[in-house]
Amino acid sequence: MSSGNLSLQVTESVSWESFPDQAQRFLDRFDGRVVERIDTPVERMWIVIIRERRFWLTFDDYPPGLSLDSTDSLCNPVIQELHRSLSAS
Repeated sequence: MSSGNLSLQVTESVSWESFPDQAQRFLDRFDGRVVERIDTPVERMWIVIIRERRFWLTFDDYPPGLSLDSTDSLCNPVIQELHRSLSAS
């Protein structure tokens, strides 16, 4: 999503079919929850809450990826924290 804020590419190893399972595993790891699922024939985007902040969790088909996108600048520190956590593991 083009919000002008930070985005985190969680993985490139994702497909249309595997998105729900991989997205849920990511949310489980960081105690996130789904607010809304937008799963249509042309789009997969979940609106999620992590650390009391709202994000877009999306499937991108070109290049393929599972991304977490900030909805506003208050999300940027959380993106940085999650990046550090994922990089350390």
